[in-house]
Amino acid sequence: MNQRITLSAIASLLFLAGCASTAPTQIPQKIALSQANQGDPAQINETLFTQASLGTSQLIEANQQQPLLLNQLGYLRTFSYFGELDEVSESAQQQFNEAMVALGDTLNANTPSLVEQWSVLVYRYYANEKFDAPLDDIFDTQIRLLAQFETTPITNIEQEYALWELIRSVGLLMHSTYREDSDNPLKQQLLASKLSDSLLKFASSDNAIINGDDWPLQNTYWALAMWQLNQEGDDWNQLEAKVTPIAKADITKRGDEAKQAFTLGYLVNGFYGQEACNEEYSDYCLMPTEEQILPIEHYCSDSLFIRTQDLSQQELAISCEKLTSQESNFHHLLNTHQQPVANDNNTALKVVVFKNWSQYNAYGQLLYDIGTDNGGMYIEGTPQAEVNQATFYAFRAWWLEPEFKVWNLNHEYVHYLDGRFIKYGGFGHFPNSLVWWAEGMAEYISKGNDNDKALRLAKETDKAEQPSLETIFATEYNDGLDRTYRWSYLAIRFLSEHDLEGLNRLGQRLKADDFGGYEAQMAKLAKQHQPQFEQWLATISSEVKDEQVQSDDGMLKPHKQNRYSYRDYLKPEHLSLDSSRLHF
Repeated sequence: MNQRITLSAIASLLFLAGCASTAPTQIPQKIALSQANQGDPAQINETLFTQASLGTSQLIEANQQQPLLLNQLGYLRTFSYFGELDEVSESAQQQFNEAMVALGDTLNANTPSLVEQWSVLVYRYYANEKFDAPLDDIFDTQIRLLAQFETTPITNIEQEYALWELIRSVGLLMHSTYREDSDNPLKQQLLASKLSDSLLKFASSDNAIINGDDWPLQNTYWALAMWQLNQEGDDWNQLEAKVTPIAKADITKRGDEAKQAFTLGYLVNGFYGQEACNEEYSDYCLMPTEEQILPIEHYCSDSLFIRTQDLSQQELAISCEKLTSQESNFHHLLNTHQQPVANDNNTALKVVVFKNWSQYNAYGQLLYDIGTDNGGMYIEGTPQAEVNQATFYAFRAWWLEPEFKVWNLNHEYVHYLDGRFIKYGGFGHFPNSLVWWAEGMAEYISKGNDNDKALRLAKETDKAEQPSLETIFATEYNDGLDRTYRWSYLAIRFLSEHDLEGLNRLGQRLKADDFGGYEAQMAKLAKQHQPQFEQWLATISSEVKDEQVQSDDGMLKPHKQNRYSYRDYLKPEHLSLDSSRLHF
């Protein structure tokens, strides 16, 4: 290779945090990536940022500086997991960006190890909302590299790693902004770029399938779906008109394999759902059966059964025990006498458990036509219908392994119990003021007094900013996670501890289909208990301990990638991860 990079640009990579005032003449001992989560954070930061290269503006051959660069990029990759990006100054951010641009200009498909590490730094740093920088030059490098990978023969595993992380760098940037408003700076820069055109060109190239393996194509479809989620609804058909011919041409060649790539790569990640597969994309979808995806059926009781991908007999037994034991707590707290509401025919709950969110996202849509842009959901159906199946859709909390837990299992079961024994009618029967009751009750029954996030929220919110009981009672789902779940939990917990009779009267009004009585009781409780609620919040806040920097075993906690940002089935199985390729 004959491209060059200035040493001053390399030095910028090393002085990201601005910690060193003078450059040492030797590079300190490298911290092994496998050991990077141990020790003193300050020591790690110092080691990361007190390195520097000798010289200032002289040029050196890229093949002479590549081992040094890989070492430095490895440090910065590690820092993104164990350092504090929020504390990096604006000037240091500018230095980092200048160095990334300079390095990006030297990269090509034949420098795969550098491309791989550079791409990881792109999504680990620039997706951080505190890390503000103009990205046109970064996008230009991504576009140029994607174009090179269209035609460059893929002959070694390092090139595959580089291509994988390059595509991920585009998709993960887009994932980080799709929930943001249109005025988000990164979102605006992404949509103004030509990245979607480059992805489309790569998807139609020969290298989208390597040695018969279509993982590059599936990953590119996923990145295009992330692009689509950032678009305004009126603009969706523009990308659809370009991506559909690529899928059609591939299906003509490869049949069902191509359909699966398009379905799992693009359609489910764009949340098109079963409806699209049954209608405009019926010739492009590969639709599985419930038996293929969820082969295991287990009955906890006559009123509760589980359908799952991979739960063991022991895990099924644990899940059943958690649900049935919680049911008695619900009936005791709300004094239901285990009598269902009138006209409710939901005699049994079906619990569907996928192996992780990726599987839930894909097959929750394809099998059950549910929205999966969430952490699981309960569908009550039409309880007054003679034949109706209430269902809770969930997934294993795979990030907690080896600990076993079905995410939101107990929370969602409370929704079933609430609909079966407290609230008359189906979802939406009552016009308003039910969000705090439903979500707060589910949080309290499932967690009891063990809800650190809610307690910490109460402690960290100034008294003047804390919502009143009246405000909490009026909560809607668009009021945000804190109001919907944590403040609602605190209101339910307060009433259960200080006015259980008043709380039960609310339930009795709902069961009797007396919404006017429910509203009147809420107004009474809000007026009667507001001063006591404020005092109670102050008391429980004083008991909250400061967060620990380290986990119980003394290891530093990494700043993990958003666990919903990528899909398990997209990762090429043969591209293993080790201490030099950290992913958290």
